[in-house]
Amino acid sequence: MDVITYCSNMREEIKEWKSRIDAHMKQADRRSADIDKVPEAIHKINKLVTELEDRVNSLEKQCPADWSSEKAQLDDLFSEVQRLWQEAANGSPDDL
Repeated sequence: MDVITYCSNMREEIKEWKSRIDAHMKQADRRSADIDKVPEAIHKINKLVTELEDRVNSLEKQCPADWSSEKAQLDDLFSEVQRLWQEAANGSPDDL
């Protein structure tokens, strides 16, 4: 897979995560006006998704010939997002 295709795929994944986070935040807002009641995992996921988006944007602009290290870092970040989401779902499935 080339860097352009990879970035395009990652952009779609980021869009899906942002949608999940947004839906969760809206649900939390309906339950309580206190944003601090949103699970910490969601705040962490939101930060990681923002970092992913920044890195994908940078990778798209640079379009390096050898981008294996960037790919490994992005894949690790996505794995962490998925792990945190699953952890939050296991801890409080009604929250996700």
